[in-house]
Amino acid sequence: MLAIALFVFLIGMMAFYYILRKQVDQNINLELQNRASSITKEFDAAHSYASQLSNMSDTIIITPLKNLQKAEKFSDTLLLNPETKKYVLYREHGFVNNIHGQNYYVQIFKPLEESDRLIVRIVMVMNLLVMMIILTLIVVNRYLSRQDWKVFYDTIAKINNYEVNSDKAFELHESEIREFEDLNRVIITMTKRIKNDYLNLKEYIENASHEIQTPLAIINSKMELLLQSGDMQEKQYKSVAEAYEASNRLSRLNKTLILLAKIENRQFPELKPVNPAIMINHQLESLEDLIHSKKIKITKLLDPEATISVNPYLAEILFVNLIKNAIRHNLTKGNLIVELTAQSLKIANS
Repeated sequence: MLAIALFVFLIGMMAFYYILRKQVDQNINLELQNRASSITKEFDAAHSYASQLSNMSDTIIITPLKNLQKAEKFSDTLLLNPETKKYVLYREHGFVNNIHGQNYYVQIFKPLEESDRLIVRIVMVMNLLVMMIILTLIVVNRYLSRQDWKVFYDTIAKINNYEVNSDKAFELHESEIREFEDLNRVIITMTKRIKNDYLNLKEYIENASHEIQTPLAIINSKMELLLQSGDMQEKQYKSVAEAYEASNRLSRLNKTLILLAKIENRQFPELKPVNPAIMINHQLESLEDLIHSKKIKITKLLDPEATISVNPYLAEILFVNLIKNAIRHNLTKGNLIVELTAQSLKIANS
């Protein structure tokens, strides 16, 4: 927009200078015609003429004509100023005058220095005014744009920080621009729909998990009683044990899926400073029997001062999975290296 405005301004100023120059030339031509009429009357009243006056502003050149015919004309020309010894721009008016049967070509001149200075001043003033107007429009436009787009950027920031599980109401600033107001209305409607869908899904998962866990707990307890009764044959005992193990796996799978759903829904927002070294030592102690059964050598390089900001429940699950997998998928008599610094955690097996 600024480039277009400057281009239009340049074209406009050139057109303005051309029109102003034309108007000034027309006024000078009219003045020279009046002077020509006055000089013609003076020539008719007098019988002696000076071929050239001493005053440059009233310079008159009279040339007798023989066979050469010249027409009336207006033009710009340069004349030498005897005082400054410099050429000065003049507006010339040439016309033919007949005196006592003799044709004379008369040339009268008017200096353009003052009119040129006036034109330059007018153009400079106009340039200054137009530039001030353009700068004012730019400043005002930028200010108004910032105020108008402030609502838009505030909306973007709130969308980026929006948490579907947050209890805080999602509110947007009102805008005087109809398009932004329509955008805010659509976003608020969309977030309400997402919130409702999230709450419905969350409720469904909680209800489903509760309904699944209850019969699974009953099945497990009944199977435990059967396994402890001792009244079954070996084949029956084996079938019940397999069913009991499958039921336990299904129960663990259900809990895992519920946990993943909660993680995806960001239902663990609470962050606390946690010392990984304490958690790692605790997990290694709880898995001591598994470590001894595989005769694994443990090497610990733990920084007791290292802390991380994390949800404690998720951190415990993370360390349990990492350490348990490193033990289960290790070689017998293998090595397990646990290295903890303030920047990183490394768990490596053979």
